Amino acid sequence: YEVVNLGIKIPPQDLIAAYNEHKPDMIGLSGLLVKSAQMMVETAQDFSQAGIDCPVLVGGAALSNRFTRLRIAPEYEGMVAYAPDAMAGLAIANTIQDADEREKLITNMAQETQDMLAADQAAKDDGGEGTPDVPPAQVRRDVDIPNPPDLRLHVLNDYSLEEIFGYINPQMLYVRHLGYKGRFADDLEAGVQAAIDLRDSVKAVEDLVLAQEDIKANAVFKFFACNSDGQRLLVHGNNNETAEEFYFGRQSQRDGLCLADYALPQSDGKQDYIGMFVTSIGSGVRALAETWMAEGQFLNSHILQALALESAEAFAELLHQQMRQMWGIGDPAGTTPQDLFRTQYQGKRFSFGYPACPRLEDQEQLFRLLEVSANLNVELTEGYMMDPESSVSALVFHHPDAKYFNLSERDIERLEREISLR
Repeated sequence: YEVVNLGIKIPPQDLIAAYNEHKPDMIGLSGLLVKSAQMMVETAQDFSQAGIDCPVLVGGAALSNRFTRLRIAPEYEGMVAYAPDAMAGLAIANTIQDADEREKLITNMAQETQDMLAADQAAKDDGGEGTPDVPPAQVRRDVDIPNPPDLRLHVLNDYSLEEIFGYINPQMLYVRHLGYKGRFADDLEAGVQAAIDLRDSVKAVEDLVLAQEDIKANAVFKFFACNSDGQRLLVHGNNNETAEEFYFGRQSQRDGLCLADYALPQSDGKQDYIGMFVTSIGSGVRALAETWMAEGQFLNSHILQALALESAEAFAELLHQQMRQMWGIGDPAGTTPQDLFRTQYQGKRFSFGYPACPRLEDQEQLFRLLEVSANLNVELTEGYMMDPESSVSALVFHHPDAKYFNLSERDIERLEREISLR
């Protein structure tokens, strides 16, 4: 296939212009965050209004087949197919190019949609739609509050990339990003040649990255005094005034959780603390990846982009570990990288755009609190995405019962309504 790569954060009007210029056989869209999935619905609407009806392939961590069938596909005149990974995307592309197989795919997807709608209707008939909200979670308040060593801003410049590479989750890098089939770490230890060859290719790119002057690991982090008030997280500044306020959604079902539950309520009269950070792996990644792509070094270009993304995540893992140590809730002796990947430690970190806190707009408050623009070469786009994309931001809670959870589509819609009325 000849692929016209338009890059990242491409607005619908540019996609439409590219379609009119190249007349492709299909269009591919990928989304990492919840906001990206919502944007695909709007993009599908824009495509239809522009008279485009060629097949669209969608994928990425933010998407599911259900969202594709029930939210994106109804907004588009042509077919929309969901690919859970790159290899599935290739298989679907091959199917689309075969007229008979394409018709079978369209029929199967239509049946999937009908089955989902029928299941939803059955749930409503059984009283699912009228299910009352569960009570708000009763998160423990009788926990020890660890005191951070200070409340000042910490800036880390040119942090050791070699140390960061040691915190990369191999399953994420090699399997999710680079398409390795199987348990990479196990296969590497067992001497499987495919694993060895891929590891050698990544190591070669790592060595090239270490020699680049404009690919550096930088970060900012800080501890803040805080309290909660219902669904609000109040971040205190000097003299205990509220410097910033976050408003989080609450689960209407399951556990009834809200991120604000993990901070002590203001009504308790006791001060709590929260950590925040941003990590980034250099502004030079995109330019080097594009240079290698232009030179025909496709594998190296792909490895570089995957390595940068996972290095930013690894830096987040490393920094979170250091913050726990500073906070007095350090990991026990013998903690392994696998323990970190399984989040077997006290507290949790949450990033905007993911299901517990889906609003990317909240990045703006975090950026102000950490003075990111003044201290890191990281900016927010108009859509509140971080640029460069190999960057990670997070809120760090110490609560021993903190766990990851999802807001449903209904919960997210309610959150947006509540925000609009505030």
